[in-house]
Amino acid sequence: MKISRWNALIVVSTGMVLAAGTARAGRVLIDRIVALVDDEAVFQSDIDEMVRQYMFQQRVKTLSDKDRDAVSRRALDDLINDKLVIAEAARLNVDIPFADVEKKVDEAIADNMRMLGGEDAFHEQLKNEGFTLEGLKRLYRRQWKNRMLVERVLRQEMHQSRKGPSEADLRKFYNDHKEDIPARPAVVHLKTIFLGFDEASEAGTTAHKKIEEIHRRLLAGEAFDDLARKYSDDPSSSNGGDLGFLKPGDLGEPAFRAAVAKLAVGEVSDPVRTTYGWHIIEVTEERPKTGELHVRHILVRVEPTEGDIDKVFKRATALHDSLMAGAVFDSLADRYGNDPAAGPGGDLGWLKVNELPAFFRDVLKSLKPGDVSQVLRESAGFRIVKLLAREPARPYAISEIRDNLVKLWQQQQMAKEYDTYIASLRKKFKVVMR
Repeated sequence: MKISRWNALIVVSTGMVLAAGTARAGRVLIDRIVALVDDEAVFQSDIDEMVRQYMFQQRVKTLSDKDRDAVSRRALDDLINDKLVIAEAARLNVDIPFADVEKKVDEAIADNMRMLGGEDAFHEQLKNEGFTLEGLKRLYRRQWKNRMLVERVLRQEMHQSRKGPSEADLRKFYNDHKEDIPARPAVVHLKTIFLGFDEASEAGTTAHKKIEEIHRRLLAGEAFDDLARKYSDDPSSSNGGDLGFLKPGDLGEPAFRAAVAKLAVGEVSDPVRTTYGWHIIEVTEERPKTGELHVRHILVRVEPTEGDIDKVFKRATALHDSLMAGAVFDSLADRYGNDPAAGPGGDLGWLKVNELPAFFRDVLKSLKPGDVSQVLRESAGFRIVKLLAREPARPYAISEIRDNLVKLWQQQQMAKEYDTYIASLRKKFKVVMR
């Protein structure tokens, strides 16, 4: 709604919206105009709404006065900048189709549900923050349309060259931000012999039959999310097996990652074995710009009997005895190991120490390069590891993080260009602070 600066209404002359039809002494403040951008008002309620949204997304119930002021100031700046670009969009006759906006709103609601741990937690948080679902959708609808207008105008209006940085640019950027770049974590190079319970006859047969039956029912047309809720042994079962948007390269389990990489959108995998058990995986959506895939899965863990556990432990102990007697680790790993993540000779490659289970890190502390661990119990089986080498934490070399540095450099250039563009719009359109 455009509000004329010359309108005689009390809305503009005082910067307040008052309840109509009341005595002067009984007037109640409903809202307040804090800024005018090309005759478009920014209301205090707009800022308050963004603060509430911030609290909703951060899952906080209260903010200190200092934090609330900081969030409010940022919200006001963002609202003014958006309105400047939207004013330019109107001048350029740029608009966004409703269907495109609605798709983003639905994605935002789904992302919030996943972030908050499911539909029930999502609605509880809505209630705590005084939102309704429709109210949140209206807020997202307005915000996403504004954001998409901003992106479209910026693409059209900002003509900064998109070429990458020179070596000198990259080295200067690296040196300027070296203190802000997290250190390369400590890493270890490991080999392993893993004996999973799924190799035990009773446990393996039961789990495999269960995953095959679920797979058959999926192919027959039953809903993936219903089967996940009913049968999956993963915490994601409450969300229908939904793991959200992931970059395949960030998946830590190699067998799972390899399966995801082979799937087209809408395709369901055959049963896939990892050290966690048996999975059925589906890719439901992709984001080509970011390389992210929307993934869900059903996991059937292997539930061994006491007899299975005893049988696998005896096998692992016999292998450990052979290693202590001088047997070649690689040969035993190739012959007996069944970790889907391991390469030839049981090679796991270089692993970040801080991403390993706590008990595993404790075991590694006592090992020197060349040492072999004792037999280690895991939820899915027994493992023996050999430490080949370790490297302590250290700063990253430019060559190790080149791609990330290039992206950060480009983001910095875009931010500078955006600030320059906004400054030019402030000269073109009048901004009045109330």
